[in-house]
Amino acid sequence: MLDIILIALRAVQALFAIIVLGLTAHVASYGLTPSSDSFMVFASVWTLLILIYLALAPRFFSAVAHPMAMLALDALTMLFWFAGFIALAVYHHQAERVYLGDGLGDVYKGCTLAGGFCGEIEAAAIFGAFEWALFVATTALLALEFMRGRGGRSSKNAAGPSTFGGTTQV
Repeated sequence: MLDIILIALRAVQALFAIIVLGLTAHVASYGLTPSSDSFMVFASVWTLLILIYLALAPRFFSAVAHPMAMLALDALTMLFWFAGFIALAVYHHQAERVYLGDGLGDVYKGCTLAGGFCGEIEAAAIFGAFEWALFVATTALLALEFMRGRGGRSSKNAAGPSTFGGTTQV
């Protein structure tokens, strides 16, 4: 049952990553975009690559599917989405006129983009927040699964011998 839930969450994560990638890449393609937009493009591509690893490694490449590495990658991706959607929302939250005082004129910071770009950025920030929430859920599920079966060291056999690095330890 947990596998079905995890697969469904991963599918929604992939869908949302593709949506955010399309929205932010479209805005970034017009140039002069802030780093928060580019970071969301990175987070989307990173997510798609990580989802491929998280989906295929346990089934086909079990030697490289270490539970701690999978948990760490999921948690890192969760942090990327948190930083990305917050940075995107903060930068584009409202237009702000900034006077430079050097004779070059004023600079506008925030959502002053024409052609519907503000709506695309807002949608990307919202989908980024949902993506973060999905990664919170999958990270929590993986952490619970990891804590339940930490390499055979559960409370019922904690006093017994364990193997680490091919040697038996007592």
